[in-house]
Amino acid sequence: MSKQKALFTLSAVATGIIFAGQASAIEPQPIDLGGVGLVPTLKISETYDDNIWEAPEGDDKRSSWVTSVEPSLTLAARDRLNIYQLNYRLNNSTYHSSQEDDHTDHFLRADSHMEFSARHRLDLNAGYNKQQDTRDSTNRDNDEVGNKYHSTNVGGLYGFGAQTAKMQLELGANQEWRKYDNNRDSGSLTREKDRDTLSLVTTGYYRVAPKTRLLAEVQYNDYDYDTNTLDSEGYRYLVGATWDATAKTTGTVKVGFEEKDFKDPSKNDPDNSTWEVGMTWSPLTYSRVLLNTRSRAEEGSSTENFVDTTSYGISWEHDWTDRVTSNLGYSFTDKDYEGGSNNGRNDELDSYNLGVNYKMRRWLDLGVGYSFKDNSSTDANSAFDRNQVFFNANVSL
Repeated sequence: MSKQKALFTLSAVATGIIFAGQASAIEPQPIDLGGVGLVPTLKISETYDDNIWEAPEGDDKRSSWVTSVEPSLTLAARDRLNIYQLNYRLNNSTYHSSQEDDHTDHFLRADSHMEFSARHRLDLNAGYNKQQDTRDSTNRDNDEVGNKYHSTNVGGLYGFGAQTAKMQLELGANQEWRKYDNNRDSGSLTREKDRDTLSLVTTGYYRVAPKTRLLAEVQYNDYDYDTNTLDSEGYRYLVGATWDATAKTTGTVKVGFEEKDFKDPSKNDPDNSTWEVGMTWSPLTYSRVLLNTRSRAEEGSSTENFVDTTSYGISWEHDWTDRVTSNLGYSFTDKDYEGGSNNGRNDELDSYNLGVNYKMRRWLDLGVGYSFKDNSSTDANSAFDRNQVFFNANVSL
């Protein structure tokens, strides 16, 4: 492989991990470090947020301009079909009208994709994050800053069977350790949220057409809390299908049921229907409609046993020219809180967003956007509306 072609490949690999899921993005030119590509990028955004704490109307509702600076470094290397990546980024957020909320988040991630033969492949990943949330209904009334926490994870996914074979099998595992660093004696009770999570997944595929496969999947999650009584084991059993570029659509549909078994016999064990759906419809080569919906029991806290969550979303991405892309989206999330002092609480969140991106240069993207959230809740302290207007720039070499 020539040096120029190798760098082009590294650029594509590194760009893919940084900007995965974006409709358009800058095209970084990697720095050659002797077979390894280094891709530095920088994202700068300025946002006006009229409700940074997601508070109801009243004294707790606070607005601020927020400046975000997010540099990122990615090292990428490729050996035939094997790909290796190391990415570090930080996000520094400055709240000009609420300086106690200033914070810097750190994200470190390593990924590898290895293909031992046409029938055997392995993806490995590891990561470390150190983050701070903005204040919410649990801690906006006291003098504490937002909850700070750090998490570490290691995981992998083994695939057996050639990509064109009739059947394939995937086996996945992930271990996450999460610990909160502050507010441990306040009303937010973050000490109750420290937990270790083991996740296992087995997925079998059966090809029924060149680009369509049926699937059956079993997921297992073991939640081990340090101090809380929320220790549990969860199982999800799903069947469905996945297809690529069939009749202008790409997507995956999974439906089934889930059960959660708490180690505390006094808690009710949920047994619910569950689903995951994600589809992209491309009626034109320059226009895409994305649909998604999911339903599952999510982890609770010291105030509830679990949260039965269902969400629906639709968005439209359109390339008006080679340089100008717009996106318009709406999502709805319904949350039912089960058990504990929050038992019977219901939240319904409507979210709207609109954005336009201008690809000014290969190395420079400019964007502008608006988002609106409206959360209605049976808990008066958790109902809010929030407007955000932002401008951003993505820069690379």
